[in-house]
Amino acid sequence: MRDWELFRPGFLPGLVTIVAAIILWQLISQFFLPVFLPGPLLLLERTIEVYGQAESYLVVWQTVSRIFQGLVLSMLIGTAVGLLMGLRRDLEAFLDSWIMVLLTFPAICWAFLAVLWFGLSEIAPLLTVLLIVFPFVSMNVWEGTKAVEKALIDMAHVYRANRALVIRKVIIPQLMPYLFSALKIALSLSWKIVLVGEAFGVASGVGQRLVFWFEDTRVDMMLAWGISFMIIMTLIDLLIFRLWEKRTFVWRHKFAT
Repeated sequence: MRDWELFRPGFLPGLVTIVAAIILWQLISQFFLPVFLPGPLLLLERTIEVYGQAESYLVVWQTVSRIFQGLVLSMLIGTAVGLLMGLRRDLEAFLDSWIMVLLTFPAICWAFLAVLWFGLSEIAPLLTVLLIVFPFVSMNVWEGTKAVEKALIDMAHVYRANRALVIRKVIIPQLMPYLFSALKIALSLSWKIVLVGEAFGVASGVGQRLVFWFEDTRVDMMLAWGISFMIIMTLIDLLIFRLWEKRTFVWRHKFAT
């Protein structure tokens, strides 16, 4: 139970806020047609209808697998680029401007360009995620590398540790908070970008289902797919990444009460 901390301060007010939002949502939905703004109960029925079909689980799996492929590639490339920028001043000067260009380039443009370059294929959403997410990871790791304690690196050099050992045993452990911060950003961006990429670049996945119901002007079914998938990604974050982070930093003191 300690891992979940369900009864920590702030849990009850948060629950009250959620209940109040659901009640307000139900009241507002009374002024609209159910297909345009369904109430919470009707939306639950639509969600059950969606996941009552075996095909829906395959659709979700296709999207989740694309998300994790893009997430892993973005973390690996972003971490490598951020480390290089933090350790080499010449590479920092060269890559700094390019990272800023990638950060400011519109995400929707990457989605369109990926489709034009690769057509309706698995590469299009993957490339879109990679080009949008890895610059954020690089920025986090770069800033973390610059904040590494120089005294520890000097001590490693005194003991004649080679560069690979210094990176693995001195720099990476100090980068862990920045890496987990980058992981959270990357996950939150990846699943949104994959849905956009699927809407334009592939013929399957949750993104395509959203497009299908959009063309049919069925807001209720769009919300059933969209909100349910958001809940799935939130659970993945809570049950995998948050617990992983908590166990990694179990040694740290908690200052917030």
